[in-house]
Amino acid sequence: MIGRMDELTELQTSALKEIVNIGVGNAVTALSKMVGKQISIEVPELKIEKIEEVPERAGGADTVVSGVIMHVNGDINGYIMMLLSRKTAETICTTITGEEAPDILDPMNQSLIEEVGHILAGSYVSSLSEFLALDFMISPPMQTYDMLGAIMDQMLIEMSRNVEYTFLFDTFFTMQGNRMEGILLTLFDPESMDRILLRINEMV
Repeated sequence: MIGRMDELTELQTSALKEIVNIGVGNAVTALSKMVGKQISIEVPELKIEKIEEVPERAGGADTVVSGVIMHVNGDINGYIMMLLSRKTAETICTTITGEEAPDILDPMNQSLIEEVGHILAGSYVSSLSEFLALDFMISPPMQTYDMLGAIMDQMLIEMSRNVEYTFLFDTFFTMQGNRMEGILLTLFDPESMDRILLRINEMV
């Protein structure tokens, strides 16, 4: 690899943060239009975590989460995942639909959560693609409800275990006064990380 992901320079990290900030701004606009409500999103510090440490960072491998998974393909290959606690998934559904006690496994609510994840990931990927001048896109979203450890294991199987680090963003939504927390993960293969770092190095 061009550089270790856990040894990024301050300039490289700042460039990645700028990409995320642009994506978040686009996501807020798109989500607000979708639900017809005022939404704000905060993305705290970018974290670069080893894959095996992600479940612990997100509450433990046995923690059951509502996940939205999208494949990234093109010049960059990997996966983007949005992970939500059951409570956050229920709050999103209640805020948008008005349903008091939503069943997040109901097909309509699953579709709603998928769409929220797709808008967030789509905005992030579009910003990343434009910023890096690379051509890639995301697949339609796939919703899952399972233990976090099982979801991560499945993603690593899909990528033939060919990934060591992930970008992790703790994302906070505020929608009509309701503050909700989620995690946005990106898993790219080593060749893709090389391309990303090469582009960033050329910029800085």
